[in-house]
Amino acid sequence: MRRAIGRKQKDRLEEALPDILDGYCSKSDKPREEAEAEAKEFLQIIEDASSYMFGYNHSIAYCMLGYMCAYYRHYYPLEFITAFLNNAANEDDIRNGTDYANSIGVKVTMPRWGVSKSEYFYNNDTRLIAKGISSIKFMNQTVAEEMYEKAHNGLFPCFVDVLDALKDTHVNSRMLEILIKINFFVEFGNQRELSLINEMYNLFKKGDAKMISKEKAEKTIFLDIIKMYSTDKTKSGSISKNFTFLDLPRLMRKCEDLIMDQELDDVPIRTKIANCYEAMGYVGYISGKEEDLKKLYVLDVYPLRRHRDNVQFAYSITTQSVGSGKRSKLTVKNPIYNRDPIRKGDLILCVGYEPDGKYFNLYHYLHIY
Repeated sequence: MRRAIGRKQKDRLEEALPDILDGYCSKSDKPREEAEAEAKEFLQIIEDASSYMFGYNHSIAYCMLGYMCAYYRHYYPLEFITAFLNNAANEDDIRNGTDYANSIGVKVTMPRWGVSKSEYFYNNDTRLIAKGISSIKFMNQTVAEEMYEKAHNGLFPCFVDVLDALKDTHVNSRMLEILIKINFFVEFGNQRELSLINEMYNLFKKGDAKMISKEKAEKTIFLDIIKMYSTDKTKSGSISKNFTFLDLPRLMRKCEDLIMDQELDDVPIRTKIANCYEAMGYVGYISGKEEDLKKLYVLDVYPLRRHRDNVQFAYSITTQSVGSGKRSKLTVKNPIYNRDPIRKGDLILCVGYEPDGKYFNLYHYLHIY
């Protein structure tokens, strides 16, 4: 039977089980009914074990793998979690890996300039793991590696410097717009600010413009700066209809300063979530901010019914934290739900909840939208 279990020969095991039962009962000094109950309990253990038993050689290798994984998870958590996420088989694996990272103080963030490569990649200094960009629409491994190399081989005091560095890479205008919309360059400003800086950069033909018409310049907020770093005189000394640039690199950096000085509000969270969903195909936006932990994006809503009478009494709400990306299942009882119904795609603020078995009752929430 040991060999049959080790080789997963279930038919041999099932054939022998009646004989084992009879043999046990015949040797026992207890009544048949009691002996049979004991035997069946023992046989059930054998039968259950047969589904996962394997040979000695296999067990040694399996034990070594288990030991090595435990060792690396304990002593090299950043590397281990990164490898786990890169080999995730499904969304549950990604969620479990992310939850474990959060539990030991490691942040898993959206793709980030200077941290992200093609796949998940880690930064030991900041204890941060950034998602890769190869899975984002229109992106690829070449672009990921080029941007990582640029980020680590230059100084970037402002976003215009980043845009200059990306000119000789495979990053095109469409890719750049997507990266801005998923907060890839968040260290340089918010989405609204960076979009305006990118528009300004394109206005000056990505730093290659020689001049700009006065008519076009007067329609921008940069007119005073353009005048400061340009001339409207021709070689003969007459007044031109254009501004000819004298120092375009400095001009663009001053224009960026002007945009940043306005302290523009970022785009709404709803827009950020929509941008990430469009680029990555799932609700991937994570702000990483403490104040956003209780802001919950609703992924699914379905009614709950009692088993005994099939009466609907509550709703199960699957949510994802905007701050951490952690998913949760919350129960909202009918009286609470009916006062302010929750729909898939809503963003709510969790105000009050309490444990209820393995789930949580959400008894107080506010709609953000």
